[in-house]
Amino acid sequence: MPHPGSPAGLDPARRSALEHAGALDAASHRANRPKAVTAASVVFTAADGRILLVQPAYGRTDRWHLPGGGIDSDLGETPRAAARREVHEELGLDLAPGRLLAVNWSHKPGRPARIRFLYDGGVLDAATLARIRLDRTELLQWRTVAPEELPALVKPALRRQITACLTVRATGGGPVELHAGRG
Repeated sequence: MPHPGSPAGLDPARRSALEHAGALDAASHRANRPKAVTAASVVFTAADGRILLVQPAYGRTDRWHLPGGGIDSDLGETPRAAARREVHEELGLDLAPGRLLAVNWSHKPGRPARIRFLYDGGVLDAATLARIRLDRTELLQWRTVAPEELPALVKPALRRQITACLTVRATGGGPVELHAGRG
């Protein structure tokens, strides 16, 4: 049974009406607000321009991802700190993320919005790539891929995000705001 004020217990139109009428106490108002799932990822490339992807050990293992993961926002973690922590946990590399390249917002009906912060990881030389040590509870393997290989490995929305990030990096622009990978 949802707790009072839970988004799971209120239709969005009803929630909005109660908020605008001032009918919710402060705690119910906070509990009632829409929620979003946040993540941080890092775009690394090798010297030849190939993109570093990782294969998860959970969920759909046929889809590859960028290194990164969830932001522990309930613990006060920032997106940049989460990006660094996730890269260290997943790849064993303690590297500070570079500049923010993009923020992606996506939403599917009946689910919370998903917000991803994408950071520039820079170019990894052969020695750094050789230092990668995977957390086998999270990742099965890693590889670098040419941009033209992305369609066979990642979901279309992630491919668009990666492409946008590479463009921002190459042009010195950004960060860009994306919606499901589209600018």
